[in-house]
Amino acid sequence: MKSFLLLVISIFLFSCSNNDNEKPEIKTLDLSVMEYPQKWQLFKMSSSMPGSEITGEDMEYQEYYLFKKNNTFIKTRIEDGIEISFEGSFSIVNQNNEQGFLLEFNEENRLIGNCSNKPEEYLYLDKDNEILLNNWWACDGPGLFYEQVAID
Repeated sequence: MKSFLLLVISIFLFSCSNNDNEKPEIKTLDLSVMEYPQKWQLFKMSSSMPGSEITGEDMEYQEYYLFKKNNTFIKTRIEDGIEISFEGSFSIVNQNNEQGFLLEFNEENRLIGNCSNKPEEYLYLDKDNEILLNNWWACDGPGLFYEQVAID
């Protein structure tokens, strides 16, 4: 009886053990512990109208953020073959259960997309922690979607 019980317990324990190759991949993104520099490239734009999404070369302009280890960033836009860039500093913040970047530009400029007159932007991660979004669309600005890309 004892050997039968020991056999049942052994089978139970082995059947419950996890094989390291079978562990589900845990996908997390924590901006505060990620490696820098980081480059986030605009890949999609939308307006408040349904079906208004445009991507790639069809977008009015191309744009990216480069976040550096020293908590500075550069925002670059390429429009009609002309490249312009502005710099500032960033901090990582949590707002409304979202993690994101609070960007403070060194000067007023036309690249800033926000709902206020301050020289700042707030970019936050989507619920899957894969896409960076600008909160400008909260006040009828365009929806701007950024994905992390390799730095050239």
